[in-house]
Amino acid sequence: MLNAPTNLVAKVVRKGLNTLAFEGNNPGGPHASVRYEIWRLHGDTAPFAVIATVEGEGFDDTDATPGEYYNYKVRAFDGDEASEFSNVAVVYGSI
Repeated sequence: MLNAPTNLVAKVVRKGLNTLAFEGNNPGGPHASVRYEIWRLHGDTAPFAVIATVEGEGFDDTDATPGEYYNYKVRAFDGDEASEFSNVAVVYGSI
């Protein structure tokens, strides 16, 4: 069973760039090929959607619109197996 990522933090770095960091909690062993899906909700009308798949414990969202807010969550996956989601991190009003 995959462990859910924890301690997801998102912050505005500069115009159009939000950066995410989290603890993956799935070191080596039977899940050496674990990757992480980055999910994003833009504003309050669209549903969450996968915007990227990464191998590391961070992501730079370079497609953020200044003045908008975003919710992010992450989950681990390996083949057909997926973890629960991380906590939700919110960025208000990207600059």
